[in-house]
Amino acid sequence: MEILTEDELLSAVDNITFIEDGRKESCEGIKYDFTLHKMALTAGLGLPCDIEQSKENAVIKPGEIAFVMTEEALNLPSNIYCQLSTKRKLSLEGIVLLGGLIIDPNYKGKLIFGLCNLSSRNYPLLPGKKLVAGVFYRVNKESDKVPKPINDFPEDLSKILVNTKPNSISAISSTIEELKAEIQNIRTQLTHDDRWKKEFQAGLTDIQLLVKEMGQKLGTEIETRQKETHELGREQAELIKMVTPMAEDQRKYKNVKNIVLSIVSAIIGVIGTLLVAHFIN
Repeated sequence: MEILTEDELLSAVDNITFIEDGRKESCEGIKYDFTLHKMALTAGLGLPCDIEQSKENAVIKPGEIAFVMTEEALNLPSNIYCQLSTKRKLSLEGIVLLGGLIIDPNYKGKLIFGLCNLSSRNYPLLPGKKLVAGVFYRVNKESDKVPKPINDFPEDLSKILVNTKPNSISAISSTIEELKAEIQNIRTQLTHDDRWKKEFQAGLTDIQLLVKEMGQKLGTEIETRQKETHELGREQAELIKMVTPMAEDQRKYKNVKNIVLSIVSAIIGVIGTLLVAHFIN
């Protein structure tokens, strides 16, 4: 599978092969930009109309859908298919494109799409405006399926347009107005009814008293802890004073004990020496 180049697209436009009624300026790199035809099916009339002649119905209102077709027609051979992508500018304007994005080999005819306006502004339908970009691929295996050709708006699209004509905008507007009225009613009740204010003030006073009481208890607790800590420090100091002399006496006792042991060891040594001398003699 390979992508057709710009030279091949220009050749298709010049020789009217697989792109009919094409324009050279629509060939950009590996893609061809399909443009908007003058005929459109809008919600205003419910029938196909010439949007160049009918300025009133040459717009898509917010929330509405219109069906449009391309100026160009395709006459694809059995080994070429086209992959479409929405123009970025169209998406930025709040328009969603409805329809298939793959055109099978052997298709002959125009391209028809639905355009849904999700923005809050009217979208003008301008013949010749770029609508979708197509990239053409050549495949190794040829297809023997022949899609149904389309060169005009099918009759069932008018029925679909009527059945899907949106009422959402008016419904939303009505709901918003109801909410505004309800909010205003609540504001009026609050303005003329002081009962909630008194209840709220009473509750707020109770909370303030509770916070004050908790603050007093906390202050008392902190003061008590400080006194206990001070008393504990005093007792600790007295205990240190009592223990210190005992430690000194213990050191003195240890020194005396060592001296006595030394004397006893010396006496035992002398006695031992005398006994040895006695037995020898």
